[in-house]
Order: sequence, then structure tokens, then C-alpha cells
Amino acid sequence: MKLVYLSPVPWQSISQRPHFFVQQALEQGITEVLWVEPYPGRLPVWQDFILSRHAPEPAGVAVLPGLKVIGQRLLPVEPFAPLFKLCNGRKLANLQYQINDFVAAEPTILVVGKPSRLALTLLAQPHWQARWFDAMDNYPAFYSGVSRASMASLEQAVVAKVDKLLCSSHALAEKFSTHSNVQLLLNATTGYMVRPAEQLKDASVVDTVPAGEAPLCFGYIGTISEWFDWGWVKALAEQFPAATIKLVGPLKVLKPRDLPANVQLLPAVPHTEVPALLATFSAGLIPFLVNDITKYVDPVKYYEYVAAGLPVLSTEFGEMPWHAANVSSLYMAANPDFDDISAFLVKSVVAQQITWQQRFADVFE
Repeated sequence: MKLVYLSPVPWQSISQRPHFFVQQALEQGITEVLWVEPYPGRLPVWQDFILSRHAPEPAGVAVLPGLKVIGQRLLPVEPFAPLFKLCNGRKLANLQYQINDFVAAEPTILVVGKPSRLALTLLAQPHWQARWFDAMDNYPAFYSGVSRASMASLEQAVVAKVDKLLCSSHALAEKFSTHSNVQLLLNATTGYMVRPAEQLKDASVVDTVPAGEAPLCFGYIGTISEWFDWGWVKALAEQFPAATIKLVGPLKVLKPRDLPANVQLLPAVPHTEVPALLATFSAGLIPFLVNDITKYVDPVKYYEYVAAGLPVLSTEFGEMPWHAANVSSLYMAANPDFDDISAFLVKSVVAQQITWQQRFADVFE
């Protein structure tokens, strides 16, 4: 069985759900995967002129045996169908040719990771063994105006044409609850992120801080984009001036000019180096704004933090209230509070280990 995956993110980006999706597909019975790079589903925006937004990122998962990556750079005019076809028709035809050549009349699953006009064209073809939508985000919320309306329409059309709708959060499952083919499939972590059993003894953060050293290092690993809550980070830095706050990842927006001195912005690292970096943190941070994007998010970094035995400090977005109801190693608040966080960090940490292999165990049967 083959699989064509229309990805919402580039292969050369920090590791996210799509990377692990295709990795598990190849490990669990799929013989070949064709990864189709995404193209803009919107009109041009001012953020396109932020140089760091387009800077190369460390490769996520290494290119896997059986995986082929293809893509075309298309002009961002998808909301206007005639103009999109006029400007990008030849490149789209080339993509479709490569996809059909890959399928070669063999049983193949088509997985749409992001709604698009290309996805609708491919879904209409009769030769697929199955058609899936792997919903990772509330895609219309990333856009505004005509682009938002276009993405909402494309999303509804895709959902109507697929056999299975995989949802990465409870909020997404609720969003599509009128459909009978919805399956909740939360995120997870890689096996190498899990700390060895002998290191998973119950211990508080305070117990592990050597005397005479800087007491705390709060760390964030991931993309820093428009949903990042700079105000929350600044408040945390000001309440813990002796602590170091490391923000590690690609910067997709302009940083505030008034960041406290103890906040460090560091470049993204390859995913295989994340465990060593987590070992330097006292706690993991997930400071996201609460909005119509983050409402539907189950962050992979949460699973990476808790698998590494770290306590987590988070805002009240997306899947975090659900996690907070099920674990004790998560501090969640709209605003960080020194006394509450200090008391939280004294508590023992119990690691939670849910791997992608476990999560996807029955998906490709």
C-alpha cells in the first residue's frame, strides 16, 4: 500500500505531527510515501517581508527510506480560482503528473493534511484506496478576509469528500462532530524523547538545583509566531529575574523591543538534539495566546516536555485544560504568579510517556 500526503508544513521544518505521521505510516505497513510540500492558501500578507519567516530550519525527521518529497513554488492567489489557475496551472499540472506517476495504478491512500484546490482535484480522482483528512489545525483561523472565507470553503469541501477524518484535538473533533467518520487522534512524542526508566524517579525541580547555581531555567522549544504570548513570557521573566528563559526555535514575527535581559532567543535545533536541550530546563513553557487558532491545538511540545520528566508552565489554551485535568505536572494560568509557580515547582514530577508508535498503532491496519 502506498500513501500520498499533502502536507501542511515543509519537510525542511522543525518536526511536527505530519513528519511523525508519515514516519509511522512507513513503520506500520505502508511501503512508499509521497510527501507533497504545501503552497500558500492565501493572498500575500505583510509577514512575507519578515526575513526570518522564510529562513531555513533544521531538518526534522531524517529523510526516510521509502519517502519521496516533491513540491512547486506557487504564487499566493489561491482564494481567486481563475487567477490561481492562470498563474499556477502549469506547475499544478506537473504536480498532478508526479503524483499519478507515483500511484501507478497501485493501491494508494490519499491523506490531506491541509485543504487546498490541489486536494480537491486529487480527491475527485477515482483510483484512491481511501481518502483521509488529518486535521492538525483550525486552518481558516490563520487567515483573514477573502483568504479566510476561501480556506473555510475548501475545508468544508474536503471534509465532505473524505472517508476518514482524523482530529488532533477534542476541539477539532467537536468542530466536525456532525460527520460520522471523525476519529480523535491526539499528538504524542518520539521514543528517543523518553527519559530512561532509571532517571524517572519522583523528584521536584527544587531538589535537582545544585547549590550556588542559577536556580531555574524555563525553556520553550518550537516555532515563535503570531500566537506566541510575549506578555506572559515577559511577566514570568520579571517575576523570576534570577531565572533564565530560553526560547528556542524559528522566529516568524518581530520580537518585542522590551524583552527582559534574562530572556534568550536561540535558533532552532534538529529534533534529535531536543532531548539534550530539555535536560538543561527546569520546566517547559507553552505560552500561547488564547484565540481561534490555539483553541484547536494539542501541542507536540507538551508531550515532549512530560516525556522528559519536566513540569510544564502553560497558558489556558486549546487542549491544555484537558491535560490539566489528567496530570499533576502542569501549571496552567492566564497570568504567571510567582507564589503559585514556586509552590508548583516543589511538587514531584511524574513523567507521562505516549509515543507516536502507540498513538498510531491501529491507524494503518
